[in-house]
Amino acid sequence: MILASLPFYWMSLDIPKRIVNDALQGRAFQDGNTEATLFSFSLPLPDSLGGSLQLLDGFSFDQLGYLLALSFLFLFFVICNGAFKYYINIRKGILSERMLRRMRFELFARLMRFRPEQIRAVKPAEAASMIKDEVEPVGGFIGDAFIQPAFLGLQALTALLFILVQSVWLGGVALAIVLVQAFLIPYLRREQLRLGRLRQIASRRLAGRIGEMVDTAPMIHGHGLKGRTEAEIGNRLGGLFDIRAALYKRKFAVKYLNNLLAQITPFFFYAIGGYFALRGTLDIGQLVAVIAAYRDLPPPVKELIDWDQRRADVGIKYEQVITQFAGKALMPDDARGEHVTIPADAPINVRGLTVNDQRGTPLLQGATLTLPRPAHIAIVGSSSSGRDYLVRAIGRQITEYEGRVEIGGHPVAQLPDRAAAKVMSYAPPDPILFAGSVRDNIEISLRTRAPSEDGDADERRLREAQLSGNPLVTDDGDWIDYEAAGVASQDELEARLIDVLSSVGLTDALYSYGLQGRLPADADPELLERVLAARGQIRTALDEQGLSQLVSPFDFTQFNDQMTLRENLLFGVLRDNPEDPGWPAFFDFYTSVVHAESLYLPVIEIGLRIAENSVEVFSDLPAGHPIFDRFSMVKSDELEDYKDLIRNARAKDGIENMSTESVRRLIRLATEYVEPRHRLGLVTEEFKERTLRARFSIRRHLPDVCRDQIEFYDEDKVTMTAAIRDNLLFGRTAQGVANAEQRVSDFLRKTLPKLELDDLIYSLGLDYDVGPGGRALFAEQRAAITLARSLVRQPNILIMEDALKAFGRDDAGGILQRTRQRFEGRTLITTLDPSEDATDFDMVVTFEGARAMVSKEMSAEKPGLDDRDEDADHDDAAPPRQDAEADETDLMPQAALDRETR
Repeated sequence: MILASLPFYWMSLDIPKRIVNDALQGRAFQDGNTEATLFSFSLPLPDSLGGSLQLLDGFSFDQLGYLLALSFLFLFFVICNGAFKYYINIRKGILSERMLRRMRFELFARLMRFRPEQIRAVKPAEAASMIKDEVEPVGGFIGDAFIQPAFLGLQALTALLFILVQSVWLGGVALAIVLVQAFLIPYLRREQLRLGRLRQIASRRLAGRIGEMVDTAPMIHGHGLKGRTEAEIGNRLGGLFDIRAALYKRKFAVKYLNNLLAQITPFFFYAIGGYFALRGTLDIGQLVAVIAAYRDLPPPVKELIDWDQRRADVGIKYEQVITQFAGKALMPDDARGEHVTIPADAPINVRGLTVNDQRGTPLLQGATLTLPRPAHIAIVGSSSSGRDYLVRAIGRQITEYEGRVEIGGHPVAQLPDRAAAKVMSYAPPDPILFAGSVRDNIEISLRTRAPSEDGDADERRLREAQLSGNPLVTDDGDWIDYEAAGVASQDELEARLIDVLSSVGLTDALYSYGLQGRLPADADPELLERVLAARGQIRTALDEQGLSQLVSPFDFTQFNDQMTLRENLLFGVLRDNPEDPGWPAFFDFYTSVVHAESLYLPVIEIGLRIAENSVEVFSDLPAGHPIFDRFSMVKSDELEDYKDLIRNARAKDGIENMSTESVRRLIRLATEYVEPRHRLGLVTEEFKERTLRARFSIRRHLPDVCRDQIEFYDEDKVTMTAAIRDNLLFGRTAQGVANAEQRVSDFLRKTLPKLELDDLIYSLGLDYDVGPGGRALFAEQRAAITLARSLVRQPNILIMEDALKAFGRDDAGGILQRTRQRFEGRTLITTLDPSEDATDFDMVVTFEGARAMVSKEMSAEKPGLDDRDEDADHDDAAPPRQDAEADETDLMPQAALDRETR
């Protein structure tokens, strides 16, 4: 396409010369001719073939017509040149985006193959910044890397050749200036490139440090380090400023010189070209054409110089990026694990396992043992011993160690992820949850089976994915490996999830989450009818059991103390969608009703009291503290704004002078107020009467444009935007009655199974949003979901490293017991503290510092295992020695002996 564009570009340079010479100066109309011919084409042939062959006679024009024809012809070639540039730039941009997409994907895929030690050393903010931002110029340059020198270089050569054809002298001047620019400017820009590299490194380190400080913000606030951290960031910003200032000075100095060289050339054209024109050796048309051609010469030359600078700059950026991602000894690719098979009874062999810290101090020293399978194995030791490093090595959480850990003849550290995941699962001590639902966080361990390619998939998307080296399947397909979960369908999987959550003690919480859930918008009408029928049956059951006083029913004619002020005003649920076009109109109407019923000042006062209480109670907590999400009506990042708002509102005439935004904030706070819950004593009987009047006004005068903003409570309908609990009770729990919440929950737990609605509640509970990092859950609930994620896969080996530390002793014991029951006939490896009972485990490995020893070996009664000591299972106080180096210290710890005695 570039080569095809050159003739059109040449013609756009040549036609202005013909316009000046032939049309304006009349050279085509010499010797008294009143007309001139245009578009006449002939094919020159030898005389033997009849001479020249006329292909087109052309068209005759007078002088004005000739001028206009040439002008329109010039316009045609200008349009063609623009079209060529448009097409070439589009293709260049697409090429760049494909390669950028490929590069980002390959960097991410490579990052995911980093070994655990490598990935822990990577700062998330820096890695994300490199993949997102630092490769942007690299990918963007890939199209320019080939197209720019071809396109701009050939354009510049064409313009230079055209100038040489018109005048050798002027062409020589242009060529000399171009050569000076081509060699001098890149030389001067080397320092600019060095400064650019320093700026990039400093910016990346600044981003990484800020990310660290955000992650450790609670510690910074707790130790009063805010001043020191601010000083550090200020110092880093100062260093970055110095680099950028020096870069600007160099950049604009080079730009000044480049512009000077580009602008001095017309001086020579006017002086030398004018001299030749006066001498008659150069006509005016040629001079004009030369000047017009040179107008097109500096831009491509300048862009080529810029291209060379970008090439060097991008080369530096590329080297820096690949240096960060050039991790050695990466985890093996999953493709290598397709045919890896590990027998179900293959033991785990640990040979000479030694793990050292960065200073070379042994954390685990010379562990040599064989862990039989299937078996339940306890790794006993204090948290400061080597027990955690043993299970991490087995669970592939560390791979840099001396010695070997093998299973079925395969080194564990070299197993591909997919092959290892089929056999084992590791439950960490610190729960890892993602933003999403409970269901998403458990099912994520099953999303390992790539869906088949969709025959109806977008062909363009598939083609672009293939050209960019990306996966051809999308993440929104069905990735669930039902076979790994032991089920055949999504319905069976849901029952399996609930069953697993019962093992980890999350059933009650799941039920509670489900009662808070909302029915989906596309719910089956039959299901809605069942919910409505259940509403009446629940009301009857409450009356029969004498529990009706525990629920404050929804009544349009009564103020409900258990509802928020907004719900009392609307007697319904507000569809919280500020993007809806009707939202501003609704808020204006809402405010007008509050004014009309003399509720404006009382509502503002309630909002102020809530804001003052929140600032007083929560101002000392660090930003992002989970307690804000659970108890505060004010977000952590809004506290300072509310402090200013309160100060301004409490000033003289402050409420009258508040901005519209401040009023909206206070109204939002006030309308979320519930007297029995927040207990600030702000709702009087007079306020309740005014609220009821406002309720009637809203229902009577609500504009049509606002009707989509509210879903009113109706005894004969299901309120889709309300919680299922509210729909079933058609009321709220009376918080003023002792233990009302628990008693109502117990009542629903007993009643809903009879109404065949408990499956619905559990399903809604699985859809409960856990928040970013699981912040909407308690620590025990996060740990339970993390363990359930491992259990649902039914692995042959489950490795638990302090996975139950978030639970109390009794709860942890119950969960461990239920987990062991699930793993009957499979392998369970768990860490235990010395104070915990390990007597009923098949094998016990105890730690004294960095050294491991077998305190109890598996009995030969277990199938598939050798009997190395017939009395090993009955004489725990005198355990068999593992090797010849064991000495008299290789005995059961005193705490275990004391337990045996008791």
